[in-house]
Amino acid sequence: MKRFVLISVMVVSVLSLMAQDVRNEEFTPFYTKDVAPRMEMVIPEPPALTDSRFFDDWTQYQWGKSIRDTDRGELAIADAGISAEYFMKRFSEAVERQLTPDEYPHLYRLFARLHLTEQQGGASAKAYFHRVRPYQQYKEPTSVPQHESPTDFSSYPSGHTHASWLVGLALAAIDPAHTEAIMKTAYELGQSRVIVGFHYQSDVDMGRVVGSITFARLQSEPEYQKMMEKARKEYQKKEKQ
Repeated sequence: MKRFVLISVMVVSVLSLMAQDVRNEEFTPFYTKDVAPRMEMVIPEPPALTDSRFFDDWTQYQWGKSIRDTDRGELAIADAGISAEYFMKRFSEAVERQLTPDEYPHLYRLFARLHLTEQQGGASAKAYFHRVRPYQQYKEPTSVPQHESPTDFSSYPSGHTHASWLVGLALAAIDPAHTEAIMKTAYELGQSRVIVGFHYQSDVDMGRVVGSITFARLQSEPEYQKMMEKARKEYQKKEKQ
């Protein structure tokens, strides 16, 4: 009987801890597609194959392929799996502290909702431009074959870059002393999409533009402001410890 009670208590304790884990929470974007900025009204058409601007896309694609078998190429593969938790891990070196969901739950919530908001904000542009991805154009494998699709024509603008740049801007607002290192990491996250062969350089360049637009648009969202303030206070409190 005592053993049964002990096991029951342990199970309840484990379930309680799981329930408290911020990673088990469900999140929503700060706004939905119907009110998101229509990025296709802002950014230019992607370069056509006959456009002189496409030469840069082609040369950058060749550059990316040339370094896939390097440490930088391995990092680019890891960067393909972005999530709120991965952002915390990736930006930790830039801010010179270990960012984890357990230590910074409010920051985790902020990153998770920013990622979802990016998906709302870039959807109409991706559908409008309907651009093929490099691996589809050249019929060559990428470094992340598990993500490939023969019918996913949504290369422009880059969603990974949109999210990475947006998260970088938010983190820089929380920790301005590390702005340069934070935004360098955000820049690298975008370039990783060129390296693995999933995006053209122009996709990534415009990903940074729309990331900046989304960041500006969010400043008028009360819910975003509340979450930013919670994340900032949490961050500053940890700094004093």
